[in-house]
Amino acid sequence: MKFVGISELKNDASKVVRQVQRGGPVVVMRHGKPCAAVIRLSEIEIDQLLFEESPLVKQAVHQALDDLKHRRFVTMKDYLRGKRSP
Repeated sequence: MKFVGISELKNDASKVVRQVQRGGPVVVMRHGKPCAAVIRLSEIEIDQLLFEESPLVKQAVHQALDDLKHRRFVTMKDYLRGKRSP
């Protein structure tokens, strides 16, 4: 694993990215302490990351959890019987 300072990352970002593509992650150090990592991602991982960080997805999950907490849902059995709202 390689370690770089923030100034090296700033000055040689392309070089750091090439190192990540060829090998493992690069840890970014700030004042002698690790503060970030540059890692290789697949297209699937990028899609998953974007999905998880989406404000719309976060809002929908919050709403769903609140609905569950307050029992605002219809069971599958009731839904199949035609009941569409709690």
